[in-house]
Amino acid sequence: MSVAAPNSLSAPDYLAAHTGLAHRVRTAGILDVEGEARAAFLQGQLTQDVASLSAGRTRPAAALTAKGKLVFLATVIGLPDRIRLLLPAVSRVTALEHLRKYVVFQKVTISDRSEDFVRIGLYGPDAAGVPAGPGEILLPAEGEFAAELLVPVADREQVRSRLESAGSVPVPAETAAILRVEAGRPLFGQDADSSHLPDEVGIDSAISTTKGCYVGQEIVARMRTYGRANRRLVGFRFPGGLVAPGSLLRRPEEETPGKIEQGRVTSAAVSPRFGAIGLGYAFRDVSVGERLVSAADPSLDAIVAALPFA
Repeated sequence: MSVAAPNSLSAPDYLAAHTGLAHRVRTAGILDVEGEARAAFLQGQLTQDVASLSAGRTRPAAALTAKGKLVFLATVIGLPDRIRLLLPAVSRVTALEHLRKYVVFQKVTISDRSEDFVRIGLYGPDAAGVPAGPGEILLPAEGEFAAELLVPVADREQVRSRLESAGSVPVPAETAAILRVEAGRPLFGQDADSSHLPDEVGIDSAISTTKGCYVGQEIVARMRTYGRANRRLVGFRFPGGLVAPGSLLRRPEEETPGKIEQGRVTSAAVSPRFGAIGLGYAFRDVSVGERLVSAADPSLDAIVAALPFA
């Protein structure tokens, strides 16, 4: 796992992302679900209420296994004749295979449109003034992004030129990683994966508590009624320097073999605003503000922080 490189507070891309307008082209998986039973089909597959989703609206959602573990995270987009799922690129094949497994005997078709569109994330307060052009879909804020544009791939360069003419600054991968960690947005495949329950990842907005049954609902309901997740996504501050992703964390006084892990780092970055920070998981009895140390190098501290960083 990579560690985001440091950036200067005055670097044009970082500054624009916080005070003006900046953009980044993002790879994405895009699946279109069509057919008269599309809403009913997805209603039984996703954690979000899809049946009441009207054209032009979006909602976050997730798909789960029967044991309540994450299959993929998505943004659900209501369109007049279809429902579009916007996914991390790493989830495209998994999501397609998962949904097609359940679509047998349904009046539904699923098509992969990932090559037809490009996702352009917009940063900064000036993103509010960016309109969607013909054929484009304007998406709401998510994590570090103030808004996003879903653009036909043929219009990619035209839209990029339009943004840069409006003063938008391109954001490279290193700065994008810093901004993501600052905002506390988990990256699927790195900070969240198929080993996690949704409550561990902190995706409450993606889960409807009023809709009917869906795959994995029983586990979600049981967890919320009778218990809580053993671990949850948190931020970490590293006052003594970066703790690498993948590192196990323990309490300073806990050295009993087999009882070491109280946390784990999944992302790390050096932020111009906050210094060395990271994302990861802490066990439920580890409180915000508590000090953990690297199991491999106890001289490195990890202070548990609330998300997003402030």
